[in-house]
Amino acid sequence: MGPRDLLLIAAEALDRLETRYFVAGSVASSIYGEYRSTLDVDIVIDLKLENVVELAAAFAGDEYYISLPAIWQALEEGSQFNVIHSTSGLKIDFMVPDVDAYTKLRFERARLFEIFPGRSVWVCAPEDLILKKLEYYKMGGSDKHLRDIASMIRVSGETFDRTYLDRWAQTLGVVDEWKAVCGRVGW
Repeated sequence: MGPRDLLLIAAEALDRLETRYFVAGSVASSIYGEYRSTLDVDIVIDLKLENVVELAAAFAGDEYYISLPAIWQALEEGSQFNVIHSTSGLKIDFMVPDVDAYTKLRFERARLFEIFPGRSVWVCAPEDLILKKLEYYKMGGSDKHLRDIASMIRVSGETFDRTYLDRWAQTLGVVDEWKAVCGRVGW
């Protein structure tokens, strides 16, 4: 099993529960840019209280590790919880964000992407993925986020909405980071 296989399993469970989601992180940046190896799949979800037990049940059994208390805690705190596939060691990071105007916008802007023939999943819009990676870089300094952004710009940059990126970089307080990335890729 690979990350995209695990993603498809998660997406099917979320679709059955009618739970909005989108893929983020390195799996999403690999869709818009160059492939980067990863052992986790980041999925942002709009989890409702009434779906918690059913979501946990979708990953019950020996094949997966999931903690129901961790899901409750993530829902309460606006944080994340994990599902681990026991044989491959692959992990799903389900992120349950606080609902604010930008989070709502990110859900609205997510787009369907065919991950396997005839199988599509919701993926974070590339501009929003870039902006979140800029925020993560600003918080933690990991250069992998800047490499992912540079890769996305090299591969798909001509399709990105620069006005949107510039405006939201200002709003989110990542203008300096955004300018540094643009300089790095000659944008």
